[in-house]
Amino acid sequence: MSIEELLQQMEDYRSRREQRDHRPEWLRRFVAEAANLFEPLSNVGRVGYDCQADERGWIVCMYLGTTEIIGGPKDGQIEHAGFVIDIKHLMGMFQQVHRFEWYSLSNDNDDRFNEATRSLLTLHGEILDAGFVQLELLACPPKYVAPAIRKDLTRDNTLSAESE
Repeated sequence: MSIEELLQQMEDYRSRREQRDHRPEWLRRFVAEAANLFEPLSNVGRVGYDCQADERGWIVCMYLGTTEIIGGPKDGQIEHAGFVIDIKHLMGMFQQVHRFEWYSLSNDNDDRFNEATRSLLTLHGEILDAGFVQLELLACPPKYVAPAIRKDLTRDNTLSAESE
């Protein structure tokens, strides 16, 4: 495959992905701004998200993706990326915050998560000239989400899961 064909294939993929995105433009901007607030504590990370409309507005769930180790003594291990977020900046993205809560929950009866407990921060509020948003920031991604990054120790480089 020539480089021109590869570039065209990538453009076609991007175009198809954008056509499937039914989020309003203001919500896309909101998610992008919130994603920029994730600061990995070590190495790199890729922000994942899910947006669902409900009767009140939008529920936005965000998290920092995991890294899968390929090769070496940790082959196959999934590593969670720790991160920090500027909560004051995050709250400033809302015109009005109705609720701001932190949860620590047991996952004993929840098959969506690998860890024994999960932690999440939730903000409920209004976005200027847009609508209601419930933003959930998960400490770890749901287990049905594939690793965002693959770190290949056999070649000593890091691969994005999307690029493969």
